Amino acid sequence: MSKVNSRKVLGEDIYLSLKEDILNVDLPPGTILEEVDLMGRFKVSRTPIREAIRRLVANDLVGLEPHRSAYVKNVTFDEISDFFEAYRLMQRLVFILSADRISKVQVQALARLDTKISIAFAKQDIAAIRKLNDRFYTMIAEGCSNHFMHESYTKLRDFAARLSAMVHKALINDDWETHAITLQRDHEEIIEALSNKDCASIGEISDQDVALFKQKVLRVFERPVPPNTRIKPMAIIGR
Repeated sequence: MSKVNSRKVLGEDIYLSLKEDILNVDLPPGTILEEVDLMGRFKVSRTPIREAIRRLVANDLVGLEPHRSAYVKNVTFDEISDFFEAYRLMQRLVFILSADRISKVQVQALARLDTKISIAFAKQDIAAIRKLNDRFYTMIAEGCSNHFMHESYTKLRDFAARLSAMVHKALINDDWETHAITLQRDHEEIIEALSNKDCASIGEISDQDVALFKQKVLRVFERPVPPNTRIKPMAIIGR
């Protein structure tokens, strides 16, 4: 029994490690996930590697074609368009409910977290920015006190986190300071509206937040490109 449990924990650790690499774009879109290489990296047999890859496939982060290796899925403009359509509507609802229901203690925790995000921006620590930023929005979703909306929003945030890491990596050498200041101002407006329980304004602030995010994503992906074009890794990063 202990061996089974150990294997499950090991598979979970491998899955989480690879998921972090994908979301942080340390494994860019199109990267081949060779089982032998991963076995060497994690010092394990083939079984837990395949378990982790199956979970990544189920979460739509990895593609798997017959008789070929698994690969990190590319992001298409159709997916981006569909994502932002759903994300704008879901976040607006989550923010409005949170403005009504979030506690003062939760808002104070958000403000402390935002300070940590500022520090991560100053250090240009993209992995930390992604994690902290994701936690920032997750905490807002927790404030809405609706399990189903929180769950749906969290699923959208997984895709958002990956796009966010792509944006940060692309802009790190392209006016990073302005990028950081803009995002920090955006967060401050969100926190102020939540603190004041300003349900009337928070919807518009949410829309502006999503519009800013979308603008940066499209800038990185360099429109115009045919809608179904698959983006190669170097087209996303390294600007």
